[in-house]
Amino acid sequence: NKQDSSRSELTVYEFNSKFRLEDSIEVELPGFALISDFAVTENYYIFVQPPVSTNSMQFLFNKEPGKVLKMESGPSILHLIPRDSSKNMISLEIPFDGVTLSDLKFVNAFNDDNGSVIFDVIRMDNRNLDGKPTTYPWAASLEDFSSKAARRDLVRYTVSKNLDVSQKVLSDIQCYFGVINAANSCQQHQFIYLSIGALGNQVAPPQGIAKFDTTTGKMISWMPESFEFCGEPMFVPSTKDGVTAEDEGYIMSVLYNGKLCESELIILSAKDLSLQVRAPLGIAVPHGLHGCFNPGADFKKDEIERRAKLADKMESRGNMWNEVKSDFSGLGLRLDDWEEFFGDIV
Repeated sequence: NKQDSSRSELTVYEFNSKFRLEDSIEVELPGFALISDFAVTENYYIFVQPPVSTNSMQFLFNKEPGKVLKMESGPSILHLIPRDSSKNMISLEIPFDGVTLSDLKFVNAFNDDNGSVIFDVIRMDNRNLDGKPTTYPWAASLEDFSSKAARRDLVRYTVSKNLDVSQKVLSDIQCYFGVINAANSCQQHQFIYLSIGALGNQVAPPQGIAKFDTTTGKMISWMPESFEFCGEPMFVPSTKDGVTAEDEGYIMSVLYNGKLCESELIILSAKDLSLQVRAPLGIAVPHGLHGCFNPGADFKKDEIERRAKLADKMESRGNMWNEVKSDFSGLGLRLDDWEEFFGDIV
């Protein structure tokens, strides 16, 4: 995404399962396009551009251009970019209800049988924030957290065949990290799994795991002790023969025990969120920011050790990234290092 104060260029690259480039599409967006996430359907790439204003002169000469950007209160623009490069991009204004769509987290998107484009997102409402600069640790109490973290809800947007845009709040429970069964990615889904706070629609840190049914509108949840906090849920499909149900599988997450300052791996049933396994890890593992379950990632001990060795080598040279040469020798690494540690991936 190339940006300046008056226009932005967005390039979308599409790769195959072997990470080989299949296609790329370049489009021009108006103004400074501050985009945090996107989704894909069978027919479109979906981007939402919030309203951002800039001072052109300050943007040009300021050493930190980000400081001259201002998020405006107003409607955002939905861009539907056809995956067929012969077709034109469609840009539509999203109805404004007081919440600026500045940092949407897409859950999934799909084209339905009526020709509509539907996408579910976790929307953040920043109007409760105190606006004060943060320093680490930025929240030492629930009151601190509530003044620094945005309200979140689960929202569905629908673009009709006639290009009318509508929105519906599916749940106002404070939620984070929405995921689905990956087999339904870019297709219609019924269930969404989320991390949720323990205080309903009030701002609270991610703590429990919830399952939302988009058909019935019902939600069930699993909540640990008050001093335990779950990270992002990940859907693990069942390996049983003949399994067709969307929620046939398991939910994995890392749980942090605030009393012991240690983490556990937890596994829940994807059907009813009943606890199946709690495996203590013996150390504190930081909560990750987005991931997925890879059924083929069955690494042997020596593979893990080789890749860990490369990661350590890169970290030890981390302050020299500006000196990287085309063969990575500036990091003390050679191309055969990558071949050694990653094999046929490269």
